Amino acid sequence: MQKPEANTAASNSIDLTHVQSEFLSGVSHQLRTPINAILGLTHLALAQADSEQQRQYLVNIQSTSRQLMHSVNNLLDLSRLEQGTLELVPANFQLKSLLDDVTQDVITRLGKRAVEFTLTTDERIPATLNGDASRLKQLINCFIDNAIKFTQQGEIRLQVRMAARNRKSIRLHFILEDTGSGLPPGLGMALFRNSEKTLEAGSSENQKKGIGLRIARLLAQLMNGDAGIITPQSPGAAFWFTVQLRPAQTAEHSCTEHWSGQKNLSVRDDSGHQASIAEVLPPRRRPLPGAGTSIELLMADLQQRLLLEDFSCLELARRHAAALENYLGTDAIRLRSALHDFDFTRARLILDDHRDA
Repeated sequence: MQKPEANTAASNSIDLTHVQSEFLSGVSHQLRTPINAILGLTHLALAQADSEQQRQYLVNIQSTSRQLMHSVNNLLDLSRLEQGTLELVPANFQLKSLLDDVTQDVITRLGKRAVEFTLTTDERIPATLNGDASRLKQLINCFIDNAIKFTQQGEIRLQVRMAARNRKSIRLHFILEDTGSGLPPGLGMALFRNSEKTLEAGSSENQKKGIGLRIARLLAQLMNGDAGIITPQSPGAAFWFTVQLRPAQTAEHSCTEHWSGQKNLSVRDDSGHQASIAEVLPPRRRPLPGAGTSIELLMADLQQRLLLEDFSCLELARRHAAALENYLGTDAIRLRSALHDFDFTRARLILDDHRDA
């Protein structure tokens, strides 16, 4: 007699999860457009700031907007992961380049904090691998974000080992340890299941763990791996995760998507007025290269603009879409996505991976 009721409850639970995921996805998409506009317009305003005070206000707006965009992206990724609609975009990449980028980001974020970051890698790992480099970096950063948040002094250690290898796959094992405030007793794997969990970060003040670890485990599982907690230690915390990648592919498939969407990049103010990037960018100190520019010079110029977070890189990519697609192949899809999200760090990583491949 209870079976139909149990089946109905299970069905209702699945439907509720689906509705929640759809809601998160819709809200995230609605928020991204105005945030992108704020980021773009703030960048333009910074180039014309008349005083240091104005510049500081704009820098604060820019920093806060990026934090908000990061949170929105997390919501969207969580929604896609829970619905099973997030797809990996595999391509050849250099693991060293990816880890160098992670290291530089960590050093920048730690600033003057008395925390040392150390990275050790297994020499047996091939230099070039095949997988979704941007999602792997996101997975690593989910754990690093947590370590940085709860470690005010001491050390953060990242280890990368090769767990298994055959002709078709390479399994990597990551361990991240910190000397922060540690984990409350008995919390364990609940951290990966419940995004509402709170931690007693070494004081009476509760701090939210956020959805980062939930996303991390789902990403690891999407890459045919998993994630977990190493036996709690004091002081600090230690996490592990595994991913399955492939040996570098010798032949890349041709790009199946075009850059047509990139041609519509724009900034929009809160009144709904829209203008193309080319129209609103102020006069450039460095003109955009012409159609006859060699691909080497084009790539170097694009890398430099990305490094400086110069929004003119969007117009540069739009003008030379065909050349970039021919040169980058399948990586053009990933670059287009990164630029659409204003994720210049990920865009640089994609170009670095292609150059080193």
